[in-house]
Amino acid sequence: MAGLGTATKVEPFRPKKGDHRQTEGDPSVTRYYELARLKYEKKKFPEALGAIEKLLGQDPFHAGGLLLHALILEAAGRVDESRSRFEHVLANHPTLSQAYREFGRYLLWREQALQSAESHLLRGLTINPQDSFAHALLANVYVRTNRKQQAVLHLEIASRQPVDDIRYIETCADVLGRLGEGSEEVRYLLHTILSNSRNRVLKNRVRKALRSQEKSKGDTLKRVFQRVWS
Repeated sequence: MAGLGTATKVEPFRPKKGDHRQTEGDPSVTRYYELARLKYEKKKFPEALGAIEKLLGQDPFHAGGLLLHALILEAAGRVDESRSRFEHVLANHPTLSQAYREFGRYLLWREQALQSAESHLLRGLTINPQDSFAHALLANVYVRTNRKQQAVLHLEIASRQPVDDIRYIETCADVLGRLGEGSEEVRYLLHTILSNSRNRVLKNRVRKALRSQEKSKGDTLKRVFQRVWS
């Protein structure tokens, strides 16, 4: 999976009301978080780590900061440290759905720990049933464990609200490839992803990948998507 070690967009983090361990409204904490997020997306990992460490120095329990720290460490190749950080954020924020999704993704992609990945993804989806990327990841678990009907179901749910994230696209492509690229269900799901996306850039890239896949010989859909996004 090309998402390994690849920085991507990070969804903005907003503390929940009643979470007294968040310094909500502190301009310096917000500034450090946004700086770390920007540097992470630009793959400037040492600078991202510097900013997030300053944030956590002021607010050690900042949920978004802890999760972003884990993602930065993973993208920087410090995999064991990132795993520990994922566990730390879940221990301190057991209702943070994004943390279950990202740790589930880590377990799936990094360790191929399918049962544990499934458990974490399902837990996250009980908190946020509309997380399209989590549904796509769960579909990936199901197709790898020969539960194709469940894979199709969760990919259909994921396709209703496409995410502007290369990892989401590659995950969908991997599931579609494993289901059988020539099937009617696959063509329908690809059409749904295109139809429901509001992002013109994403649509154009998906179309480009499909045209490239039709012309290529022996290339899987996943590999074509990876090449188009590289």
